[in-house]
Amino acid sequence: MQYQPRRVSDLGEAPTKPVDVVDDSAAELESVPRRVAHAVGERLLRLSAVVAVALAVLATSGVLIGSSGGTAVALGLPSSSASSSLGGGDAILTGVGLKADTASVPLALTRLYAKASLNIRAEADENSKLLGELDAASEVEATSEVKNSYRRIVFKDDYGWVLADELSDSASAALPAGTTMARCSRGAAVEKNLRKGTVFIYRSVCDLFSAVNSFGGWRAGGMQFHKNGRALDIMITQGKESALGWRIAKYLIAHASVFKIDHVIFEQKIWTPSSPTWTKMANRGSATANHMDHVHVAIK
Repeated sequence: MQYQPRRVSDLGEAPTKPVDVVDDSAAELESVPRRVAHAVGERLLRLSAVVAVALAVLATSGVLIGSSGGTAVALGLPSSSASSSLGGGDAILTGVGLKADTASVPLALTRLYAKASLNIRAEADENSKLLGELDAASEVEATSEVKNSYRRIVFKDDYGWVLADELSDSASAALPAGTTMARCSRGAAVEKNLRKGTVFIYRSVCDLFSAVNSFGGWRAGGMQFHKNGRALDIMITQGKESALGWRIAKYLIAHASVFKIDHVIFEQKIWTPSSPTWTKMANRGSATANHMDHVHVAIK
């Protein structure tokens, strides 16, 4: 039922003078703008209530609309940190529980990629505690905060710092020339149980050296590198494809820092970053054990 303003007489108050037809008409005419004002006011109140409820729902769900039109995700971050994203990309949902012991502000995260293997530090300092490492081409969620040439990123359930210049907003641009994370045209079966860094080597070698048609990866038992998914065997024909094997070995060495290589073995010789010369190995009794028919590479 629509609300109707009541006259003074409806409230039980005695009129100050008799109400005749002329006075009653004047009162009705005077009440018209008042009723209109009441109706408009009530509509504005109802609209304000709807807007308030909508804003409350958005705030509760943690979704904010950024000035660029993208959807930003509200996450806990100490209020001293910046809340806008760099790079212009839409912020992304992290799905991780970030620690926030103090007051927080909305935080926009930008998807970036590591150009090379990177150390993750607890603080923006090269001497700070090492929290972990990123493989080349790894995807990260970065905040806008930059300090001492480091950029703050999401790491596990907290934050870490990596060198800002070693992050790219393009997955392809992040990779050094001559490497790729594109799937190998000869299949992905060998990738089973391999670390991401080992998969990176497999796909890069597959792309560059089409003459190689056989690879070895994870296997139970044996040396720790294979059973931990950190080694790849690039198979060749013994003797006949020796030159191909050495081209592959030299390619791996040239990208040792990018691939985070621990060692390379070929034709009974081993190369390591700590001792960057080819060193003769003891005879292990067979062509395969002596790596005569394959290039073996392992990552750290």
